[in-house]
Parts: sequence; C-alpha cells; structure tokens
Amino acid sequence: MKNNEKEKIGKLILGYRKAKILFVAVSLGVFSLTREAGSGFRRVARLLGVNQRAMEIFLDALAATGFLEKKSGFYRNTEITGRFLVPESPEYLGHNLIYQNIIWDAWSGLEEVLKTGKPRFPLRSLLSEREDFLRGYIRGMGDIAVKPAAEIAEIIGFSGPGKILDVGGGPGAYAAAFLKRNKNLRGVILDLPETLGITRGLFKKDPVLERLSFQEGDYHKTFFGKNKYDIVLFSNVTHDEGPEENLALFRKAFSALRRGGRVIAHDFMLDETGTSPEFAALFSVHMLVYTNKGRVYSEKEYGKWIKKAGFTALFSREICRGSDNSSRIIVGKKP
Repeated sequence: MKNNEKEKIGKLILGYRKAKILFVAVSLGVFSLTREAGSGFRRVARLLGVNQRAMEIFLDALAATGFLEKKSGFYRNTEITGRFLVPESPEYLGHNLIYQNIIWDAWSGLEEVLKTGKPRFPLRSLLSEREDFLRGYIRGMGDIAVKPAAEIAEIIGFSGPGKILDVGGGPGAYAAAFLKRNKNLRGVILDLPETLGITRGLFKKDPVLERLSFQEGDYHKTFFGKNKYDIVLFSNVTHDEGPEENLALFRKAFSALRRGGRVIAHDFMLDETGTSPEFAALFSVHMLVYTNKGRVYSEKEYGKWIKKAGFTALFSREICRGSDNSSRIIVGKKP
C-alpha cells in the first residue's frame, strides 16, 4: 500500500474526532462566547457550567482545527466560524450540526442494525419523544434547503394561479420557495402536529404566511384531497419509506392533483450500481440506522413508481449540480 493511500485511510479513521468536537461546540454554544474580543477558557467554562481543564483542552483542539484563533490565552472565532456557526449569522448552519450530534447515537448502533435490520432509535420515536431532536432536525433541514428549494421552483416555473401541497414539508422551505416565486400560488404544508408547531414559528415574520396553511396529519393516513392541487411535492420524504409506501404516496398524489397537475419527487438518488454518488450511498446507511424501511433509491425506481401511479411525461433534473451532495427531481404529469 502506498503511503498516501495509507494516510487517506488514517484520516478517515480519525475523522470522527473533528466532527464530534464541532458538533459539541455548536450544541453548547461555545462560538457565541468567543466572538469579537474572544474569551479565556476559564470564562467559557464558567458560563457553560463545565470543567475548566476539559474546556481548555477542547478549545485548543478547536483552534488546531481552524475554528478558533488562540492569542495570549484568548480564543476568538475564525472567519468561517463567524459566518456559519454563530446563531446570529444569516448563514448559520448550526441547527443541522445539533441534529447530527443527536443522531450520533444512532450511528453508534450500526453494528447492531446490521445484525437485526432494525434501528435502535427510529426516526418517528425521536420526532415524537425528543423535543431537542425535533427542533434541531426541522431547523437544520430548513437551513440546508434554501438553495435547492429555489432552484427547484425555478425549474418547475409554475406561473399561473394554483395550489401546492408540500407533503412532509417540515420547515416549509420548499413550499415557501414556490410561493416567493409565484405571487398567485397558495400552499399547504402537511406534517405531524409537533413538527408544524415549530414550522409555524419559522413563518411568523415571513410575508408568504398569508398564502400558506398548515395541515396536521400523518402523510400515510391523511387524505390529500381529490382534484385539489396543481403541484404535489415530496422533498426528502421518500428516503424515509419503503417501496410499497412510496408507491402508495404517489397514488395519493395522483388523486389529489387536478388534470395536468404535476408530482415532484426530490431526493438523493443512486445510479444503477447503487454505489454512486458517494454521498447518496452513505446517506442510505444514514437511513438504515434510524428508519425502519428507508434507503436511497435510484432514478429508475422513482420512474417505476410514478408511472405505476398513473403519471406520464416524466423528466428529471440534477439539483445543486457539482456539489458533493447534489440531488435530483423527477417530475410526472397527471394526464
């Protein structure tokens, strides 16, 4: 084995260390205490109620990895930290990191999941039983959805008056993107009551709220309506479910759409080998460790379900092309 190949494996093996200290720093709110003039480790430890010795070691590691600068015993945020990891920043990504920190325990049970095929921490249980997980999950999904949501709304280009149903819409970023692009469109976000409790708060000051409504329910059990919508969107929903459940969802969408209406499936998708892109293959394991039936599917599988549900005129587009975590949409039309 060549030295550079060995080093690559070594970095991969130890990569969890960098990830974990970053997750914990954001979860504790460290970076809110190390802004501007900075802070000493004793002050940070006192304000967070943690051990001083431990905090000094921890802050030094954050400085070593480039998230803090250390000078004369004081720690201060670097530019990238101030931009993405401080809650007051408009580009804050911390909610997603808090979610990743909570899901850490699910990944720790991977070996057990491989033996049993069942998650130790099912997503539905986490959403209903842990408010901290629910808050981090929903807000984190909202943070990373802004760019792909705007791109999808632009590709679809719906311009007339109409109505969109965002199934399992979570933070509502996708429905909002469509409504911001088209002032004649109204939207409905369908999700669990506890989820929508957070979603409503995210839209308190958003002008699209007057054209947006919230429908509480489980998308497996809730009736979507009949001939009611012009667009039904499933964004990052189908990877939580098994093939039978996904087919059932597309059939419900078909019934809910008016003639000429469109269904949009947006998700990470694998190629025919199931091994590429790398992000999608790893995300499929992510689904394995905390859903009962979920995984990442191929474009061909989506096409099969959508056609079987009755849709025609399918087309597909890559979203956020060129990024490591690009996704795809598959769009079908109700004849």
